[in-house]
Amino acid sequence: MTTLQAILIFIAIVFAAGFIAVLGIAFNLRKAARLFRDPPDEPEQKEDPIGETVTVTVDRPLGSYHPEHKDLYYPVNYGYIEGVIAPDGEEQDAYILGVDRPVQEFTGRVIAVVHRRDDAEDKWVVCPEDLSFSKEEIAEQIAFQEQYFQSEIIM
Repeated sequence: MTTLQAILIFIAIVFAAGFIAVLGIAFNLRKAARLFRDPPDEPEQKEDPIGETVTVTVDRPLGSYHPEHKDLYYPVNYGYIEGVIAPDGEEQDAYILGVDRPVQEFTGRVIAVVHRRDDAEDKWVVCPEDLSFSKEEIAEQIAFQEQYFQSEIIM
């Protein structure tokens, strides 16, 4: 192989590598533009859930204690709504009122939202379809945990 042939092969390889790099950049730009135009589906977040029927998976049943704060007793069932993502990136938390025994799962109606002004997430208040509670009654039943936050009850 002559020096001229080696130089030509080297130039061809550099040209091919550059061409491939340009194609890769163009592909990524098209992909980025498509994502900007059609963003991926966001997890479901409900703006106003009041009146909706939801199923709560209970991870802190009535009579249990908080897993990290051992002195925090749960006088109500407390859990999360699977598939509904709260602003903190976790599944939406919910208090269950009007159920006087520990349960693993509960389907009921959202009657209020507890908005925490000093925290990233709100809590939903769920109860049986045939029950209702006033703001004062809700506040009294959830004070065991909400006493540590600046919160307001929205109905």
